[in-house]
Amino acid sequence: MPPLIGPVSLVAVASGPGLVSYNTLVVLGGVATVGFAAGVVGSLALLRKRPLVGDAAAHATLAGVAAAFLATGRRDLPALLGGALVAAVAALAVLVLIRRVARTRDDAATAVVIGVSFGIGLALLAGITARGIPGSGGLEQFLLGHTAALTAGDARLLAAVSLAAVAIVALGFKEAVVLCFDPQFAAATGWPVGLLDLVLVALVAVMVVVGLPAAGAVLVTALVVIPPVAARQWTDRAGPLLVTAGVIGLTAAVTGVVVTASRPGLSTGPVIVLAAALICGVSFLVAPRRGVIAQWLARVRRERRWARGDLSAWDLADADEAVPLPLPAVSHVAAVPLRGADGK
Repeated sequence: MPPLIGPVSLVAVASGPGLVSYNTLVVLGGVATVGFAAGVVGSLALLRKRPLVGDAAAHATLAGVAAAFLATGRRDLPALLGGALVAAVAALAVLVLIRRVARTRDDAATAVVIGVSFGIGLALLAGITARGIPGSGGLEQFLLGHTAALTAGDARLLAAVSLAAVAIVALGFKEAVVLCFDPQFAAATGWPVGLLDLVLVALVAVMVVVGLPAAGAVLVTALVVIPPVAARQWTDRAGPLLVTAGVIGLTAAVTGVVVTASRPGLSTGPVIVLAAALICGVSFLVAPRRGVIAQWLARVRRERRWARGDLSAWDLADADEAVPLPLPAVSHVAAVPLRGADGK
């Protein structure tokens, strides 16, 4: 795979000549795929203005991991991730129930679900550790992530699920874009808005779960949120946004694996988040249109034109307006002729 040429060479430098194992390369590819898919799915969640849904699901996964271990007695990754997915879906269901029954604000309901579910997970994990149950060693790595414990089979599983999520997004891209920008239009045209919303939330939950081994329950939400925020600084179009966010997520994930491969004592999650945050900070500064430097230079140019009399006060104020993302899926609406009150 061409995108892995750079990271593989970095691993070789970090580990020493001749010490790069097949398992390391497979884990690198699997985690890179998870990072790319997290950026793609996270972009839709960000555009739908539901980034905190992933946070509620992420903090519930720890309870699912602990419960799955107690039920099976083994540290089998597919079983643990299955338990995490059940817990994440249950947390999202409770979140919806609180919103409807208690009629509370979204942020308050999310805080309740995060606090309670994460508390349950920590209590279960502490109980397992205190009782010294055989085979429980290493469960605490799901808090902050640790890719060194992954096998080649685990990495293939993560990559397969991530690729499936990207394929679903690609197949339903048009519907997803309309849902994010104009759900009323989607409903008026007969699209199942509720079902599409459910699929989007399910994809976020799945990406949170498969991101657990890489970033951990505490930080996996950042892998879904930070890349889209950084990518938004570089583009005003939905398609390039998803691709750019995926590349940023992939870069952050690969950086985490490479750094922790050379420093075994480090957890992968913090390194991945720091790498994504660094890319996001650079994007805020140097992005060509939305970056701080570009906006400052544009303002200086407008003020100089104003001083020369080449720019009106209206143009000067209007130039500071944010440019909205285009909606190519419903662009045909612009072709409908406008009519006045008299029908002319």
